[in-house]
Amino acid sequence: LILISNAHLKWSSESFIPHQMRFLRTTSAPLRWLHSRHASSATSHTREFKKVMVANRGEIAIRVFRALTELNKTSVAIYSEQDKNSMHRLKADEAYLVGKGLPPVAAYLAIEQIIETAIKNNVEAVHPGYGFLSERSDFAQACENAGLVFIGPSPDVMARMGDKVYCR
Repeated sequence: LILISNAHLKWSSESFIPHQMRFLRTTSAPLRWLHSRHASSATSHTREFKKVMVANRGEIAIRVFRALTELNKTSVAIYSEQDKNSMHRLKADEAYLVGKGLPPVAAYLAIEQIIETAIKNNVEAVHPGYGFLSERSDFAQACENAGLVFIGPSPDVMARMGDKVYCR
């Protein structure tokens, strides 16, 4: 993953992201998909994340954890009570219970608890994975409001993408 803006993250993992694209986003700039030939146009200001939470479960989370491990970054998982023995929890460097007493899907949608867990455990960035929170502009906004980098589109872009008439 490569994150570019005033403060950008230089990550690259060919095993995780297609070579023709790199995912670029910070809290202060909109989402940008760039072809790899443009990656060298980054400014000289860089910031590397040390700790990234994946707000998802299953294979998607495991793939992100693998990329983080290859980059020597600390991976953080969240899990529901029902997923306490799931592979994604065991593959992460750190794992924290969210949504205690909630059904499994509801636990992964507990935005306030996820943000609170991230802040409490010094997480710097949150990757939403696929599904669950990856299309929720309120989650992206909550991350930004809490000072966390949301690895994905800005809340504004996500809200506009939800409006099919506007997108056309």
